[in-house]
Amino acid sequence: MRQRLVASVSSLLLTLGVLAVLGVAAAPSASAATQVIPIPTSASGAESIVASPDGTLWFVEREANKVGRVNADGSISEFALPAASPGISQTEDLDVAPDGSVWILYDSGEYARHLAPDGRVIRDLHIGATQGAPGGGYPYGKEVRVAGDGTAWITMNFNEQFVTLANDAGYRDVPNAPECNDALGRGTDGAFWCRTDSGLTRINASGGGTTYPVNDYAAYPFAIAPGPVGSIWFGRYQRGSFAFSPSEGSVGYLDAGSGAVTSYDTGDRTAINSLIQGPDGNMWFTSIGAAKGIGHIAPNGSGGALTAIGNYAPNSIAFGRDGAVYATDATNNVVIKTSIADLQVTNVDPGEGSVLYGAVPGTIKAGKAPIRVKGNKVALRVACPKDATRGCAGQARLVTTSKKKPKAVTGLKSYSVKAGKKGAVRLKLSKKGLKAVKRGKVTVLRLEIYAPGGSTPVAVKKVKVRR
Repeated sequence: MRQRLVASVSSLLLTLGVLAVLGVAAAPSASAATQVIPIPTSASGAESIVASPDGTLWFVEREANKVGRVNADGSISEFALPAASPGISQTEDLDVAPDGSVWILYDSGEYARHLAPDGRVIRDLHIGATQGAPGGGYPYGKEVRVAGDGTAWITMNFNEQFVTLANDAGYRDVPNAPECNDALGRGTDGAFWCRTDSGLTRINASGGGTTYPVNDYAAYPFAIAPGPVGSIWFGRYQRGSFAFSPSEGSVGYLDAGSGAVTSYDTGDRTAINSLIQGPDGNMWFTSIGAAKGIGHIAPNGSGGALTAIGNYAPNSIAFGRDGAVYATDATNNVVIKTSIADLQVTNVDPGEGSVLYGAVPGTIKAGKAPIRVKGNKVALRVACPKDATRGCAGQARLVTTSKKKPKAVTGLKSYSVKAGKKGAVRLKLSKKGLKAVKRGKVTVLRLEIYAPGGSTPVAVKKVKVRR
């Protein structure tokens, strides 16, 4: 490992440079609410999208040796990076600091660049070793994550593996650093973790680290992120080949206190490439396996879905300040923007063993005529289409139509109907509900329909009830 503590600043120029169901062969068309934003540079190799506090999102254009920014108006700005070997040099990774500035690993990871939110260059650092450098190795930056204090943590790979900490004053290599591979993430407590050959390793900034052995379902994670429980979450898969897609995906977390690993099988046709906690508290991911799409899973492994968006192939995911889901797609050279509500149904086969095999919500019918309240119950009809091979299931409730402070007048009630059949869901009015639905009058309420275990409505409609 290199022994130098601070590197010199690079002399490079600082110029700116509802839905299909499981079992169908083709993925559905993108929803009307989904936007597809073309990237100006063709074959850019879009990856690693990260949200900024100012509402923009930054992403890597790996093959173009650029970074892109999704602006508030939906347009894309691009920023070129210097290249020692044009046509070969790649942008490796980026992350956004708390102040909105961006740290980038470019020129195949030999350099780190710090950009201001408007794209101005703040600093360039030559972090990669060259022939004759101290230690004699050839390390290159692979992944970067920025700490709360603005320090950029960087995994260094090639024939040397370790961790470097960088800021505008320079950088220093972590003494006796773990031999981290490319996966790097910040845990719930702010500590940094990486993937090593032995398992998941918690890195100490002062030197060394603690490695926690993991089981087969957590080995070789390709994504590491903080989550709602445990110390660190991971997403992993088995690499593919020219003949086979990546496969055997799983998502889970490690509890450093006990060393226990909890893992959820997402299916043998999935491959978890990007992982992030969503605003709904669930863990969200992209699958780059044969089953391509954006998925999510509840912290306890119950509930969740894998949703294909047309024939798109999302590879990295982020949540914008507007609550929307953004994903890069290198295959189609676009950025996809969609909503949590449009990602609540599994419409692609995730493969054997998956906890994401889900049923579609079906259709809850509410006609123009008011629905009679019998006693304190409101009965709603549910129709399940014949091609819903796994049936229909979900949860429903009624709330008031107030825009500012809607109040639930019933609890969430689960329902299940077989494919091609009709059923009902009976919602019980609470004491507050009985007050809101007055006798002898027609009351307009909002019906919210949720996927099993979901926390965001997948459909909302108005219904009239008469008590």
